[in-house]
Amino acid sequence: MLKRYHSDVYASLALQCLAVLMFVASLRMETLTILSIGVGSRFLPMLMAAGIFLLSTLLLFGGLKKQTEPVSETASAVDIPDVDNNQPQQKTSNEKTTVLATSLLLIGYVVALPVLGFILASTLYMAGQSLISLMMTSQHKKRFFMFVLPISFAVSLLLYYVFRVGFNLMLPIGLFG
Repeated sequence: MLKRYHSDVYASLALQCLAVLMFVASLRMETLTILSIGVGSRFLPMLMAAGIFLLSTLLLFGGLKKQTEPVSETASAVDIPDVDNNQPQQKTSNEKTTVLATSLLLIGYVVALPVLGFILASTLYMAGQSLISLMMTSQHKKRFFMFVLPISFAVSLLLYYVFRVGFNLMLPIGLFG
């Protein structure tokens, strides 16, 4: 049975190893320079590996700090959650419904992407995901789609423009092709 601070140390060490492997693998990638500033295809994996390494190092220091801190005698079971308890926490039906709806919406997005195209499918996905998020809260606003649909459409257009013009990548056109 691992205590919380032990699991933080072990997880951070595993993530640091993963980050180093990721960085080495990105060095072996063939580069295709897209922009005039020399940012190639290995830039983002190297950046991600550095970020993972930095965050896992912070987790390691936090886990080591927890190991050296003395446990106070006044701490009760209410203050410290029992991580060794073998009973999983029960999820509410609202959380299960949200996870299921999000999963189905994501699958629908992947299926609709080649048919509807990037702009329309992404707009519908963002609006649907926003609607699911709104349903989780107790605030149901009537003018929700007056704001969400135009913002989703604008974000989809912006992403399409960045990937098509900036990175010169083809995205599915769908019905508008």
